[in-house]
Amino acid sequence: MLLVHGFLATPGVLHALAARLGRSGYCTHHVDLGGLFGRFNARPVEELARVVAERVEQLIRHHPRERIDLVGHSEGGLIGRYYVQKLNGARRVRHLVTLGTPHRGTPWAYTGYLVGRVLPSLRQMAPGSPLLRDLTDDTFPDNVRLTSIYSQRDPFCPPSSCRLEEGRGAHLKNIEVARGGHVAFLYSARIASVIRRELESMEPPGAGKYRFASAGSPWPVAATVDQRAPSPARAA
Repeated sequence: MLLVHGFLATPGVLHALAARLGRSGYCTHHVDLGGLFGRFNARPVEELARVVAERVEQLIRHHPRERIDLVGHSEGGLIGRYYVQKLNGARRVRHLVTLGTPHRGTPWAYTGYLVGRVLPSLRQMAPGSPLLRDLTDDTFPDNVRLTSIYSQRDPFCPPSSCRLEEGRGAHLKNIEVARGGHVAFLYSARIASVIRRELESMEPPGAGKYRFASAGSPWPVAATVDQRAPSPARAA
């Protein structure tokens, strides 16, 4: 599993989430996206997706698997999505789970037009940006599952920013939770449980304890849904 951090963040923000998933038997990895002062993620999504592509290939070389799972927080979800849709990442990714990711854009990103040269990826998250218009739900590869998890109480990326289009395929799923802000996705035990449940829903019976990928695993066919009160995840 590869965890991808969001805008103006570093891999360190994912430590708590990685620890929770690790205790459940998942083999988690991170990617250093660099950026402002060589540390804080701010570069264009297209460039960052290429960094993710290189990191995935590195992981594939070190693990005997064909496909992996990606979990992206905020802009990290868009980076993972661009990799899957535009850089042939569908051959490597089994499931992309996004946490508070502005698939539809967020009004907060309009400030990026004022500081575009310093923070070029910010304006890419504004509603109607060229990047978001190019990442349409109907062109997301149907051999990769995409799950968008978002919160009613997220002030930066509310449900209207994060919902995937309904009716675009059984491989797209929305999960809405009632509590937790934008940063809470990184520390919430409940969110970690939702992630585990979604990943496990694709695993064949008797899957091994340590999970890096399950190439070609089938998942139950289900319509895109909004889930407001997810049940506890199955123990890993």
